[in-house]
Amino acid sequence: MNETIRTILRRRSVRAYRPEQIERAALDLILEAGTYAPSAMNQQPWHFTVVQNRELLQRLETSCRTVFLESPVEALRKAAERDDFRVFYNAPTLIIVTGDSDALAPRYDCTLAMQNMMLASASLEIGSCWMHSVMMFHETEKGKALFRELGIVFPERHEPYAAAVFGYGSGALPEPEPRKTGSVTILE
Repeated sequence: MNETIRTILRRRSVRAYRPEQIERAALDLILEAGTYAPSAMNQQPWHFTVVQNRELLQRLETSCRTVFLESPVEALRKAAERDDFRVFYNAPTLIIVTGDSDALAPRYDCTLAMQNMMLASASLEIGSCWMHSVMMFHETEKGKALFRELGIVFPERHEPYAAAVFGYGSGALPEPEPRKTGSVTILE
């Protein structure tokens, strides 16, 4: 099996991180991998915002938790009610991928860019976890206001379509969940 397939098969969502920041050279490689994602008509409509300031991360995390607590989804409310719940799992880096809303397919383009970054991080032994809570929070007026207040300003016409945390995991990778092999149809 080649190294790319091996990386894809071993990548897991990491939900516990050590406090030290990832090395800048590794971060640069992760971001570069994102820029090599496919995009509709090669528009590359993305912009990457990297948040490594602990105070900003804490304020965002606290606010994202309120979105979970106010959610109509019971599982999100129950998770956020736990005293030990941390939306960002204490990860030292958050990357938000925004896309030009006037582009042909910004949601998909940005998601593909994030997938490239998550796979690149796995190949570098750096953990990652998708953070849909960032988009959920940004969709609220309170969220938009806090982003502005914190100085997290996106380019004009850009909306966040993908976000993930990154860092060195504090434990062993979780075992893979069983895959849904019945979800494949092959027409020959």
